[in-house]
Amino acid sequence: MLGDGEHINNTIQTGSMDDIGTRLRFLSELYELWQTGIDILDRYDKHKPNYEEERRKLENARDMLYFHMTKDYHQSLDAVKINTLPRAEDIKDGPKSE
Repeated sequence: MLGDGEHINNTIQTGSMDDIGTRLRFLSELYELWQTGIDILDRYDKHKPNYEEERRKLENARDMLYFHMTKDYHQSLDAVKINTLPRAEDIKDGPKSE
């Protein structure tokens, strides 16, 4: 039966965010769109009766999308590459050797 909980650990693995073409770009644009919606509500619609409810909906959607986009980040090759880069304060500016 659906609510028995027997399939609770059977999750679908979607892989990294880069595995389906431009998926990360589209999700990033959606994140920015929802953030823009929040900004518009804050600027122009703050005095509407349903302001708090609409803002909360956009915040929840944005936060869930952010979680989805970052949940597998620690496992990706990009994270490994980025984490092995030297820290900015450890980089010395000097003459470039050719």
